Amino acid sequence: MHVINFSQGSKDWLAWREQGITASDIPIILGLSPYKTRWMLWAEKTNRINPPDLSRNPNVQRGHKLEDDIRKIAEAKYGELLLPVCGENKRSPFLRASFDGVDQHNKPYEFKAPSERIWNEIKDLGTSCDTYKMYEAQVFAQCLVSESTEGRLIFGLEKGEIMDFPVVLEKQHAQFILDEAKSFWNLVQNNTPPEIDPEKDYFIPETPLDKFHWEAASDVWRSQYQIIKSKETELKRLKEELKVHQGSLTKLMGLFKQADMGGVKVSRFETRGAIDYKQLLETMFLGSYTVDDEEKFRKPSRQGSRFTQSEDELVNRGADDIVSEIPNAYL
Repeated sequence: MHVINFSQGSKDWLAWREQGITASDIPIILGLSPYKTRWMLWAEKTNRINPPDLSRNPNVQRGHKLEDDIRKIAEAKYGELLLPVCGENKRSPFLRASFDGVDQHNKPYEFKAPSERIWNEIKDLGTSCDTYKMYEAQVFAQCLVSESTEGRLIFGLEKGEIMDFPVVLEKQHAQFILDEAKSFWNLVQNNTPPEIDPEKDYFIPETPLDKFHWEAASDVWRSQYQIIKSKETELKRLKEELKVHQGSLTKLMGLFKQADMGGVKVSRFETRGAIDYKQLLETMFLGSYTVDDEEKFRKPSRQGSRFTQSEDELVNRGADDIVSEIPNAYL
């Protein structure tokens, strides 16, 4: 293996990954990933679509958080110092890997921190689990890069529990993975797309005319969308201001339930509280419930107000008369 001195996560590291096939690409190339198709991977590597931003993905965040903890557990278990290095296959340098850990014999260790659901699936199904098979293919590719015949795939939880699997790469399977990787890399270099699946992949216009029509329609859509978003922001601000004025009107009404003046009609109402049936049922199961007790579980009533624009010309004219009698000092 040819070791590459990049810090994982750096700009140089990202650029290096884009210039080849990584171990994490292999499950996609082999059709084992439920998250990405071969065409999507090809489109990313040929700069047709952007790779997804996974920085806020809770599974990715959990993996970053627990990686060092799982590495320490593995180091203690096997008495090895596991280095998180990057490397290329000597004979096929386009095949690359970013290792969670490599021991002194170039044996790769891959650490995963799955969700509780996936953890339970792997615990129940073991190596027949689809998720396991996907990550096993990644370790196979790491073995190819490090020129090792075996590796380890270790799943870990926050509380320190792990599931540890040996991964053995047979020579025949190693050649199959290498051939598939070479074939896919040729598609990338020759700008030739793999078979596309309309059910999963993204539409890209095939002709210049289709592209022109798409760009024309999308330009109008983006413009209208921005206008709508700005109007929504303005509408939200106006509604907040409206609430302040509505509060002033209801405060002026005192104990009155209705008002119709100045072009504004106000109706105040009370909504009866709903019954807390959860607590009610719990009481019923205890055997101490009677029909007369039902009101004890009713939630407090809610006070509300309804504002509408008034169309009562006579009332509104009266409001004008009142305003005309207010001294100028108050206006």
